[in-house]
Amino acid sequence: MNYEKLYADLFSQVVNEYGELDPETLTAIVGFSSGEPISLNKITSKNLFITCEFALYQGQKLSTEKLRYELMATEFPDAEWCRSVFTALGNLSSNAALGDKHTIDISGISENGPKLIKLSLFPKSVINGARSLTKR
Repeated sequence: MNYEKLYADLFSQVVNEYGELDPETLTAIVGFSSGEPISLNKITSKNLFITCEFALYQGQKLSTEKLRYELMATEFPDAEWCRSVFTALGNLSSNAALGDKHTIDISGISENGPKLIKLSLFPKSVINGARSLTKR
């Protein structure tokens, strides 16, 4: 599988709306599927962070819309906050189908920032006949 092309296609709408992703990825040594924090792409100038592992993670349940997805946050300048919350949501997605307009209490995850987050469906992409989406 050509992962570079997959993610270029998946993130094309993000790039069209927000601009080019920064060239570096924040990543752990072994990755989320091995118990490490999730990898993140970012657009520093927009305070935007987006995961770049979930859509391929076999342990992830499909969303309530029956789609594979990544998570995105805008206007949060703290990469570690995003990484912590997204890693927890990734673990949750192994047990629960997350979906558009779902509200999640993250007060047990993060002392700083919001205590509740609401998932919103970002425009869907069709890649090789498979529908995918980005949640923000």
